[in-house]
Amino acid sequence: MVAAGNHRITAPRTRYAVFLPLALFASGAMAQPASNGDRVEYVFKSGDTLYELAEKYFRKQGDYLIVQRQNRIANPRKISIGKKVTIPFRLLKYRATEASLSAFRGKVSIASDGRQLTPAKGLDIAEGSQITTAAGSFVTLSLEDGSRISMPSNSRVRITRLRHILLTDSVDYEFSVNNGRVRSKVVPFDRKQDRYRVRTPVAVSAVRGTDYRIRVDENSGTAYSETVEGSVDVAAGQEVGAANSVSVPAGQGAAATVTGELLTANLLDEPQLVEPAKVQSDPELRFEFQNAASQTGEIKGYRMLISSDAGFVDILDEKNSTAAVMQLPAIPDGRYFGKATSVAANGFEGLPTTFSFKRVLSTIGGTAGQGDFGYRFKWAGEGKGKRLYRFQLVPGEKTALPMIDEAGLTEDVLTLSDLPDGDYFWRIGVTQFSGDPEDPEPVEKWTEFEKLTVAG
Repeated sequence: MVAAGNHRITAPRTRYAVFLPLALFASGAMAQPASNGDRVEYVFKSGDTLYELAEKYFRKQGDYLIVQRQNRIANPRKISIGKKVTIPFRLLKYRATEASLSAFRGKVSIASDGRQLTPAKGLDIAEGSQITTAAGSFVTLSLEDGSRISMPSNSRVRITRLRHILLTDSVDYEFSVNNGRVRSKVVPFDRKQDRYRVRTPVAVSAVRGTDYRIRVDENSGTAYSETVEGSVDVAAGQEVGAANSVSVPAGQGAAATVTGELLTANLLDEPQLVEPAKVQSDPELRFEFQNAASQTGEIKGYRMLISSDAGFVDILDEKNSTAAVMQLPAIPDGRYFGKATSVAANGFEGLPTTFSFKRVLSTIGGTAGQGDFGYRFKWAGEGKGKRLYRFQLVPGEKTALPMIDEAGLTEDVLTLSDLPDGDYFWRIGVTQFSGDPEDPEPVEKWTEFEKLTVAG
């Protein structure tokens, strides 16, 4: 069960759908009249007849009789200019389009026409294909109009429609999410009849240009839809605009449950991170979230995406965590982008914060012991490029001035003889140069102070 949000609507306990239509224009967001379910609206122009329209744009010319009957047209060869009729999408001719595999990672399965396709960047994927991502795997598809759909790990999606409708010169895209989640970045549509829909077992979202996410909870079966940009209308049933519909603007989410309830809630604000742009030099990536005092009680966890590009097409890794400190596996040196969200107690994922960071693996560790000629200090670490070391030894307390401060060392060992009795603290630092002229700034790192006692 989803925790109550700002609004609750209960529908009959029957199979239902949730439609989320939206239109965006250059001047801003503006609601567009919804299409009548799976029907397209056509306005007759000079010279049009229903009979000739069917001959050119219907799959079967005889289907004009269906349109004539449904729209109560007396004479299919004589229709007034400006008359509006609705035509079922299933009757219309279309040109098949394809999705292109923009990026993928890990174990990805693509099944099409009963055969398995080998994933490759730029691969064309047709309507009817099913895409499955394993743990730690990711896929991003690009559509003909520039829209993108991304799938993280443990997701299964079927492409049910990739079509260009000839009558209206419009697109008709549809994806079915059986489990997992998808993120859709939909290019604003120019035509009223353009359609982009994502179905789940209990809901369907239809948008006209927005950035939104949808996922199916594997335990409860609830379908969550979260609007990042734009605005959507949500209704329980087959038609948008019914009395039991709500508006879900950017910053809100809607959840459709298997029992027929429709709930909305405000999304949590963008999370704050402690030094998100710091150089990630440890073996694992480490990010720390700073809880907002007003939201601490609402947050049950965090989610992080790591990508090689700002558009999050090439996703490298993802992580969900209930702790404020999150660690992810090592990645190669380079520049990367992170996208972090808070997850609320009611199950909704909040608004994202995006940041860039540099990854440079640079580790250092050392040991100290008594050798044949004094005290021997030795160190080692990982990292590419030129590495220079610096050794410091301070007497008595860590805050004292160093009695030995050797910089610019290229070797990994140093021996000190004739140390007077007493307590000392020592540490080793490394300055690592990548050699990249576009990124000449070195990375510096120190070990913690270690205590050394000299006696007798």
